[in-house]
Amino acid sequence: MPQSGNGDSGRLRRYTVQEGLNPEQRFEHWRVWYGSAVETPMRLEKAVNKTPVSFNPSAINLAGPGFSLIEMHNAPALGAWAPNPDAADLRLAYFRKAPGLTLTLNGVPEPVSPGSVRFIDTSLGGSFDAPEGFHALQLNIDRSSLRVSEAQLRSLLRLPDLAKHPIVGTFVVPALMSWKRPGIDRAAAGTADIFRSVMATLVGSLLETPVSDELQKPAIGRAVKKYLEASYDDPDLDVAMVAERFNLSRRSLFYFFENEELRLGERIRALRTRRALELLLQADAQKITYSEIAASCGFTNMQSMRRAVKEFTGMNVREIHRSESDVRVALQQLRESLNP
Repeated sequence: MPQSGNGDSGRLRRYTVQEGLNPEQRFEHWRVWYGSAVETPMRLEKAVNKTPVSFNPSAINLAGPGFSLIEMHNAPALGAWAPNPDAADLRLAYFRKAPGLTLTLNGVPEPVSPGSVRFIDTSLGGSFDAPEGFHALQLNIDRSSLRVSEAQLRSLLRLPDLAKHPIVGTFVVPALMSWKRPGIDRAAAGTADIFRSVMATLVGSLLETPVSDELQKPAIGRAVKKYLEASYDDPDLDVAMVAERFNLSRRSLFYFFENEELRLGERIRALRTRRALELLLQADAQKITYSEIAASCGFTNMQSMRRAVKEFTGMNVREIHRSESDVRVALQQLRESLNP
């Protein structure tokens, strides 16, 4: 699998099988790329399929300081790798789609269910049997940065599927599913901080070892922002609800947002205002009452929306269409301030 990157900037690489190749050539193309792209030499063979499956694999790899991430749509194949004692990463794999996949680690073959999350150790040999291919994301973090000992690593590798662990659902999977944002390769240092924080938070929970607030901060901040983005239209959403959702005290929650441009309560209000402005600017906005817009954006009443719009644009609600160009500038600034 790809090894952790070094340096301050990221490297984003994409791979797809070339067009115009016959099935045999497509498999050979994938086999050659696979063998050269992974840190641990991998041998690929064709899977024995009961029914024909299209061979159309692809991969995206992001490598940065102390981490790498690969998202792969693997075609039907049998894969095997030899032990690599030089492997120094902690590797976590999320198998989004895995029909009929069998993974062999430590000599024990196990079926892999779609949505499974597992630690993988390439310092030991292993193999997979993917008769219908699979879609997986693998996060690799330099183990030394997490201070995971050999004994702790062995303990993590013995764990079964982690998909139902609350931290996996709250922090790990959302981080893995949102990584392909524009310019991520130019912000690799910040991305590395988020992924290292996510992994440290998970490992600390699994090993029951303390994790500093500073190390958890990027993971929690990112997860809370995604939760707010999905929930701002709930009029009951407030700081207390967020604290309960993430099992944090209000004091801890405020700490994680103390250096943000928008504090927690301000962010909720800004998200609601952003949506209100988008609706107010729509050509058919006059068909929707202000009260309906306010309710759909999570404001408890129309007066709250009016105050928020005035605060962010300097205009009254009724002035929005008369100064549309100025409002669109204010809306873009608001969107940029809400970037994760």
